[in-house]
Amino acid sequence: MTMNKILNIAFALAFAVLFVACNPIEKDFGTGEVVTSADQLNVTITPVMFKTYKTNKYKVQCKSPVVCKWSTTGSYISNDTTVMILGKGTQNIKLTAMAADGSVLTKTYSVTVDSMYYPVPPQWGYLCGTGSKTWVWAVDNKYSGSQWIWGNGGRSGDIAPAWWGRTASDASAEGIDISGTMSFSLDAATFTKVENGATTKGSFSFDMTPSSTTKGIGTLSISGATIQHGVSQNDGKKVVYKFDIIKLTNDELVLEYSTESNNYEGWFWVFKRQGFSY
Repeated sequence: MTMNKILNIAFALAFAVLFVACNPIEKDFGTGEVVTSADQLNVTITPVMFKTYKTNKYKVQCKSPVVCKWSTTGSYISNDTTVMILGKGTQNIKLTAMAADGSVLTKTYSVTVDSMYYPVPPQWGYLCGTGSKTWVWAVDNKYSGSQWIWGNGGRSGDIAPAWWGRTASDASAEGIDISGTMSFSLDAATFTKVENGATTKGSFSFDMTPSSTTKGIGTLSISGATIQHGVSQNDGKKVVYKFDIIKLTNDELVLEYSTESNNYEGWFWVFKRQGFSY
C-alpha cells in the first residue's frame, strides 16, 4: 500500500468521525459557520521560537468544522498539531481541509524560518539540497563494466544491476528518456519529473528504517508520479511507487524494487546529481 493510500484512508476515517460527531453540522457550529471556501477557514499558524528567532517548527491550528491535513515535508492529519519544516527562509505550509459535505478546500500559507534549531535528518539535504535538487540517469556510473543505469540483480546481495541491464544507448533505443530529470523539493516535499517532454508532479516521503530483505537503508515513497522509467519489468511492467533506498549521498541515488514474482530478484535504478561526473 502506498503512502498516498495510507494518508487518504486516514483522512477519510478522520472525516467519518467528524461527520458522525457533528451530523447535522449545524447542531454544534450553527448554519452560519458551515465552511464553503478556503478563505473562511479559521486558521492560526504560530512559529515555535528560539530566543528571538522563528525556528523550523510551527504550531498549526484550525478551529473550523473540517478535518485538516497539513503538508510540509511530511503530512500531518490533525486540526491542532506542530509541523516540521526542513528549509530556511520563506517556506510554505499547505492545508487540505475536508468539510462535512465532502468538499475539499486547499490553501497555502507562507511562513519564515530564521533558525534550523531542530535537527533535520541528513537524508533530506542529500536528496533536496538546500531547497531543491535535480537528479538524472547516472550514465557514467562505475557499478558495472557496462555502466548499466537500470536492470536487475540479486535482491538481497547486489547494490546495482548485476544480472542484466541497460546502458544509456540501450535504454534510449528502447524509448527510455535518457535526458529526463526528476527534482525533489523541500517545499511541501514536492516531486517533479520531466520525461519524454511531459511534466508530472507529486509528493514524496521517507522511512529511514533499514530493510530486512535487501541492502536498503530506508524507503522512498512517491505519490502522484513515479521515478524515471519506474516500472517493475518482470511484474508485467507494473508502475512502482515505493522503493528501497540502496544508496543516497550528495551525489548518488540508487533505488531498488523487489520483484513480486521472484523472491531472489530486484530491479535497480542508478541516478546521480545533475552536474556530477564520476
